[in-house]
Amino acid sequence: MCVAGIRIDGSRAEWIRLYPFPFRWMPEWVRFKKYDVIEVDVHRSARDDRRESYRPDIQSIEIISHLNKWKHRHEIVGKVTSTSTCELHRAALSDSKAASLGLVPVNSVERLEIVPFAGWSDAQLKRIADAENLAPLDLFGHGIDTPPELQAPRFTVRYRYRCSASGCPSHGGRLLDWELGELQRRHLKELTDDDAKREIEKKFLTQKFAANRQTSFFVGNFGDKTKRGSFSVLGVYAPTQTDVVPTLF
Repeated sequence: MCVAGIRIDGSRAEWIRLYPFPFRWMPEWVRFKKYDVIEVDVHRSARDDRRESYRPDIQSIEIISHLNKWKHRHEIVGKVTSTSTCELHRAALSDSKAASLGLVPVNSVERLEIVPFAGWSDAQLKRIADAENLAPLDLFGHGIDTPPELQAPRFTVRYRYRCSASGCPSHGGRLLDWELGELQRRHLKELTDDDAKREIEKKFLTQKFAANRQTSFFVGNFGDKTKRGSFSVLGVYAPTQTDVVPTLF
């Protein structure tokens, strides 16, 4: 599992990518959630030359707190300079080591595409098979039982959207948000396909792009150097307008 986040231990907030996280093999008490603040020892990745990529020391993970309110989340996310998918795309095409993560304000969403999952690719099947060999791995001082088989998602979801760049021609990005996976695993099992799609649209269109929301995407590209110009939607950041405006008192 690959995790993107914001590093806050230095003089400024900056993006960081952590890989690998054997999340399904980790004990419950260190399985952090979206918007958790964690501490973990890291070192530069030897296999990934993207500037934000580090390898975590799994044994050192400590969950510090959870940012439950949007205003508390924005105290951190608001320190990251926003960009545009157009700019990230141009930079990545000219330099494979250009910024590979970013916060992108969304100007408009043309549509949300929801299609049945087409199945694991050969590369994905290899990674899944390799992960099964982690069963005897000793984490946190004790052996970990092999977790249940990884469940394939029911749907693949993509945004077609325009970023904030002037003259943006529109972008397509697959939604990889943790919330989408949880929604499909926990809440849509008993619904028909049509009803399940409506629930996805309700959450990721109606709610995330409500009139009182100031919505941006967390975006990231691929490790494969031939695909560095393509950016997926790693998460949807949707604070209310009042959450992003500092108060005077």
